[in-house]
Amino acid sequence: MVVGYGKKLRVKTREVNKKAKKSYKCPSCSRTKVKRTANGVWACKKCGTKYASGAFEFKS
Repeated sequence: MVVGYGKKLRVKTREVNKKAKKSYKCPSCSRTKVKRTANGVWACKKCGTKYASGAFEFKS
């Protein structure tokens, strides 16, 4: 996402993007391999389990 004007909007967008790109801990295999595959869909790269969670942040 590209935000044109306003520092608050740029900072907020940066925070949201950082949470969306971050790897989270898998509840099944306990590895830090859960990545976002689509809006609200998260998948573990190690065990292959898919989860439905938040749009930009994984909530186990």
